[in-house]
Amino acid sequence: MAGEISSRRNTILLAGTAFSATALSTTGDLIFNVFGGTTAKVVSVGATVVTGGIVAYQAVKARREESVRTAVSDRTRRHQLPRVEPLVGRGSLLDVLLTLLRDVPAPSRASLPVDATESQARIVVVHGAAGVGKTTLALTAAHRVKGAYPDGQLYVNLQGDGDTPRTSSEALEHLLFSLDVARDDLPADVDGRSALLRSLTNDQRLLIVLDNAHRTEQVRPLLPVGAGCSVLVTSRKPLSGVTLRRAVPVSLPDESEALDVLAHYAGRDRITSDPAAALQITRFCGKLPLALRIVGSKLAQRPDLSLSRMQARLEDEKLRLRELVFEDHSLNACLTLTYRDLEGATRAAFGLIASLPAGRFTDWHFEYVGTTRGSAFATCDELIEVSLMETQGGEEASTSYRVHDLIRVFAAEQYEQLPPEERRRHEARLVQAYRDAAVGLAAQRAPELGADVSAERICDLGREPAAGWVSAEQERLHWAIGRARSLGMNAEAAEIGEALSYFLDDINLPTGSADWVFDAPPSETRPRVLASLRRARASAAVAEGVPDTALTLLLRNEPDDSTDPVGRARDEMVVARAYAVKKDFREALDHMTTAADRLRAADDAWHVLNSLEKLGEFQRWRGVPELAEQSQREALRLAERAEDLRAQARLRRTLAETLGYLRRPQEAAPLLESAVHDFRVLNDRRWEGASLYALGKIYRLLGRRQDARERYDRAEEIFGPMGERHWVGRVTNARIRVLAGMGRLDEAAATARTALSIFEQVGDEIWQAHTQRDIGWLHLKAGQSEAALEPLTHAIEVTGRAGDAYAGSMARHLRGVAYRELGRYPEAHADFEAALDIYRSGSYEWNEAAVTHDVVRALRAEGRMAEADSLDETSAATNPIYVRMRGRDGAEAVPDED
Repeated sequence: MAGEISSRRNTILLAGTAFSATALSTTGDLIFNVFGGTTAKVVSVGATVVTGGIVAYQAVKARREESVRTAVSDRTRRHQLPRVEPLVGRGSLLDVLLTLLRDVPAPSRASLPVDATESQARIVVVHGAAGVGKTTLALTAAHRVKGAYPDGQLYVNLQGDGDTPRTSSEALEHLLFSLDVARDDLPADVDGRSALLRSLTNDQRLLIVLDNAHRTEQVRPLLPVGAGCSVLVTSRKPLSGVTLRRAVPVSLPDESEALDVLAHYAGRDRITSDPAAALQITRFCGKLPLALRIVGSKLAQRPDLSLSRMQARLEDEKLRLRELVFEDHSLNACLTLTYRDLEGATRAAFGLIASLPAGRFTDWHFEYVGTTRGSAFATCDELIEVSLMETQGGEEASTSYRVHDLIRVFAAEQYEQLPPEERRRHEARLVQAYRDAAVGLAAQRAPELGADVSAERICDLGREPAAGWVSAEQERLHWAIGRARSLGMNAEAAEIGEALSYFLDDINLPTGSADWVFDAPPSETRPRVLASLRRARASAAVAEGVPDTALTLLLRNEPDDSTDPVGRARDEMVVARAYAVKKDFREALDHMTTAADRLRAADDAWHVLNSLEKLGEFQRWRGVPELAEQSQREALRLAERAEDLRAQARLRRTLAETLGYLRRPQEAAPLLESAVHDFRVLNDRRWEGASLYALGKIYRLLGRRQDARERYDRAEEIFGPMGERHWVGRVTNARIRVLAGMGRLDEAAATARTALSIFEQVGDEIWQAHTQRDIGWLHLKAGQSEAALEPLTHAIEVTGRAGDAYAGSMARHLRGVAYRELGRYPEAHADFEAALDIYRSGSYEWNEAAVTHDVVRALRAEGRMAEADSLDETSAATNPIYVRMRGRDGAEAVPDED
């Protein structure tokens, strides 16, 4: 190569041209830059002929003198791919790279393109987050295709993840040395070296691997343009500025591949010995290959270190990064190199957001930790470019961002190193933003809050409904309350708590947390705020099953209705719910009726909606389901007008339950199917489970018993892991009638015992009564009428105390059947009449018909044929349902099925 450069210098002197040695070494590039069109082609051909003759002479001479050295040079300089760790998984990504790098066309040996955009070389950029396995993937592919590049495979570590990234000039020096350019023949500047690289590689089949690229400007001068060349670049950035590149993003492996990576380093036997712990380790490592390699290597080195102990060492998120160090591998060091290159404002914003409870991030979060909207977008762009953050969703306003757990922990640690005053300044700005957003959204439900915040402050929350935003941000709103108190922003803390009080049906408060979340600081004197916080604590007490605490909070220092009628009406709603928890449905109905009337008078639409929802439930329990349907349909219309998807789904569910009581399951089924879908979209697992439970009941009424069982199973799969024992008990209870209806009485009896045990454990007396009723019915079906009396009598007493008229009537009907079967007719008729009194007071035509059939059977058993015939004829003429039930016997039939 040194001889080739000398030949070109001689050509310059002999021809008397004005070109420098460096210029002629880059004939194609420079000629086409200086001359245009036909002139360029003529000059190019001439220069090529003259230079080519002398080069040929010098090349022959060089081969005679240095043939041995050249052969060694080819082996050592042109085949540089380093050894690589075995690639685990990633088969699909590897296939993509192999497809892009194989089948290299023959070099054209034509003049070099004038414009780099006309390059015929293949440029492939493999990009992704630190530690995701880019280099291993790229080098594996390079080794697999090296046979397609007989002229060499060159490798340069550009050290973009190091303290001092390699300059383009340094990288070009390495590449040109690899192509046998002598040091004396190296052009001095980057442009000259780049042009020489393109000239020398134009007619070759060559693969260049540029590992750990820092930025586009570093890579661009290193790219050949010849058709036979390919360049494989790895970078944490997508390098979108590189012309004609093909981007191959490397994301996290799936769960199975992550386990394979851990097994590769730790040993397959170690993983199979405790797969549950291994799986948890991969999750603590966030499936990041570098982290899995470090943990696996530690396990391999320490046979005494069990997987469960390693899992325990990784458990604490704040200590996890300290564990992810092994020999010269450190995740913390790897991330530091990326993090320190960020702009100062980006580091501060990212660190604060990473310090928040985990979850999704949006532009809104970045806007309010930065000083301007523009800086927020710049921060997001920078974090995405270096793969510290990735987007989720599309281009719509609700685009959100995801941060890997380990990166989030790392960024939070870096944030703690900022000066305290700087941290306080950023945090105060974010607390104020949370206050404004929460109060602004709450004003949609409590209009009096609207005067406390300007609309502009919440305009960037997007089109997401208020309930969805508050639910998603619940833990961070708790953070904002705590941080506000630490910063002395007590008024803001109280206002966030007040705003949250209007979303209690949309969030899940941890047990015992309400006193802290809704605490009023001593300096708080605003009556509205104090009343809202007190009401919120009372509502939480109702939800936690301590209704007397709620009543104490709301009945002491009771405000005068004339000074705050709306506030008092909202209090009445909570009082009604407290009485419902106490199983006093009479009081519950009275208080909720009062609340609904007062809220209507005040035109408090959101609270009218909520009061009607509960009023409908209480009306149904008190035996007037037709009124319940009216209340719930009105509430559903208000929810639709408010465009609140969560409230609509909730009301479809409760309306469907009422339609089930009214024996209209065909109308109820689509409402519940819609509710299940909507709660799944909202990621509200608890209400999804409750809707599946209700849908199971409706399918049972439709005779679709297998579908009912499947819905009950899915509901239990939700409630079981959540620790919702009450709901697990209800689902278990619901299976009793399905199994009995399928003729599997022994399984039904065992299921009833399980349900009763659960309700005894959770102390739910009313559901114990419901289960005792079903146990009594199973005794009836088994022909054990005497055994049925005790559980049915217990159910009647409990539901009577609670004022649950409908449930009490069902138990009285069944006990009447038991008395009839025992020949105790007066007692049977007393129970039948008591049940009929309730059913006739409401729209319970089906239940009335079912009881009447059993009354007719009792009369015939007593020999009172004329009375039986008269009642039979009258009932058939007035109740069409009665006719469809011909032959029905309460001792055999499922209580609420035809």
